[in-house]
Amino acid sequence: MPITMAVITRDNSDLSDLLCRVRELSVTVLSPDHLTDEALQGFSCACVLGGTQTEPLILPARSRTALENFAQSGKRVFCEYMQSFALNYCKPTESTRFLRLKCVATDFAGLPQGTLLDDQCNRRAAPYYHARDARPLLVYKSGMTNHAAEDVTEAERQDFTQYALWLETPQMMVCCFSLCNFLRARFAPQTCWRQVVQGVVNWLAGTALPLPDRQPCYRLQPRPTLRDCARAGMEWFEKADMLLQGGYAGVREGLATEIYPDGRQETAKPVRTDCAGEAAMAYFFHALATDDADGLEKSRLLEDFVYNVMQIHDGAYRGMLRWTDAAWGVCYQDDAARAMLVTLFRALYGQGREHLADCRSALEFLLNTTGPDGLRPARTDLLNMTPEDFRKLGTENADFPCAHYNAFYLGCLLLYGKLTGDERCLTVGECGMRSIWRAYPHTVREQSETEELCRLLLPTAWLYYATGKAEDKALLYTLVHDLEKMRHPSGGYLEWDSDYSAACSRQDGGECSLLSRNGDPVVDLLYSNNWVPLGLMQAYFVTGDEEFYRLFCRHADFLRRCQIRSGDPKLDGAWARGYDVDKMEVFGLPNDVGWGPWAIESGWTVAEITAGLYAGILKDELKEYYR
Repeated sequence: MPITMAVITRDNSDLSDLLCRVRELSVTVLSPDHLTDEALQGFSCACVLGGTQTEPLILPARSRTALENFAQSGKRVFCEYMQSFALNYCKPTESTRFLRLKCVATDFAGLPQGTLLDDQCNRRAAPYYHARDARPLLVYKSGMTNHAAEDVTEAERQDFTQYALWLETPQMMVCCFSLCNFLRARFAPQTCWRQVVQGVVNWLAGTALPLPDRQPCYRLQPRPTLRDCARAGMEWFEKADMLLQGGYAGVREGLATEIYPDGRQETAKPVRTDCAGEAAMAYFFHALATDDADGLEKSRLLEDFVYNVMQIHDGAYRGMLRWTDAAWGVCYQDDAARAMLVTLFRALYGQGREHLADCRSALEFLLNTTGPDGLRPARTDLLNMTPEDFRKLGTENADFPCAHYNAFYLGCLLLYGKLTGDERCLTVGECGMRSIWRAYPHTVREQSETEELCRLLLPTAWLYYATGKAEDKALLYTLVHDLEKMRHPSGGYLEWDSDYSAACSRQDGGECSLLSRNGDPVVDLLYSNNWVPLGLMQAYFVTGDEEFYRLFCRHADFLRRCQIRSGDPKLDGAWARGYDVDKMEVFGLPNDVGWGPWAIESGWTVAEITAGLYAGILKDELKEYYR
């Protein structure tokens, strides 16, 4: 006979749908508002799911009495996201955004003790107390800097205020967070959460039950060809509603990192100049590859937005490209430089020079605030900066050899100089790149050593293109040789930092690296691998060495395999920031305040990758422009 289960909930969910599909279960869904002894009679067990609502479930007194009578009769009860259960009750809800879960049981769900899990931006109602013999299964912990596992301490087992999933009594299992929509909320790693759900179901049923397959809301399944992959990346911009007025008003930043218990993921609000320029670049390459007139028009609208709207046209700060619509008086030179890439590529490939003078004006502002060593500080803010402050920037060495902040800026100087013969741009660009390479490999790191290498690819290629010097060609080969040491069998380049000196490494409470330990299977598509396709193709174009193209093809195949497929148009065709390349899913340290593993940047990630893939697709056509 099938096991009879009462599922008590106000709405359907991933878990209730899953339970209804278990062949060995006979499930009846009941409202929590009118439970009686009679209504619960005959059931083998009860599953109470409060996580379908924002606030934890509080059963009406009569319903609660009936449920407690049921439990006291020896039947098992699972209580999810309830304000009160048995004789216990919980604190007000709080976010789990910067928390992770750790398995502290040795015999639950087949999970190794110390396994780490992520429930995204969830809600929990932590218990005030615990029953004397309560037994924790999963606990919460903050500030963790391990990727997939961590040792368990006895103190963690004893701290009941951090209990997440536990046996309150032998008949009652309690989950203080919203578990029921674990699929649509993209709990990670997926296999571990399936084991958790399997463990809960097995405990409730008192026996092992096979769970039916249920597709998550996304998968990593490669598109047939690289061209299909690139096209899907471009289609994401409109499907996800990233373009503002078709590009006339710029582009949205992307998707914020928080995924809420119902699966909702908000659109990131800032309108960034760099994202607009990078999207313009992606549409430009797309138009070259497909003859898409509409794509070319979107590229021009986005490029116009960069210079006509976000550039200062007169006064002491003439030429400056503003960072965002909110950070109105801030200039990051590397972000500004990537906004100019479309203009430089358009000129390089003989597709027009409409904004080349505006590009030179933007570079002039940066040149005037660059030190004699060819470098700028991380950023400049107009607020409270005096003319003397700006004068000092141009007369004192910045002493900041950091690819994260300076490499693309210097690359743009070099390409502009190569295209126009501008000696000042060539001189400062070469000077700055020499300053970075003098520090190499111990450059000033922001996220990781891997990021520095990836961000140096394109600028170093353009250094050789501009100078033609054998020593600069040798630098390019040194760079690629060092980057290859970080390659994972998947084809992606792992986050690595030889001495853990990166400013954001092993941090929490600010901007944080995904890196925990060298060798962890973590790949970053916001700060590192996203720069690789375009960089490797520029290395191929300026050297003609087919080895660079071979490396591009291997890495592009990795990107093809980690592109997101989903019925959700906000996800389909995009790439997220953080991947576990052993598990091949989105998973990593969630500590970053703004750009966690599920952050999807329109410019930095999707546009940069797509433009780079199209550069490889257009290999034979584009290489002629570098002769």
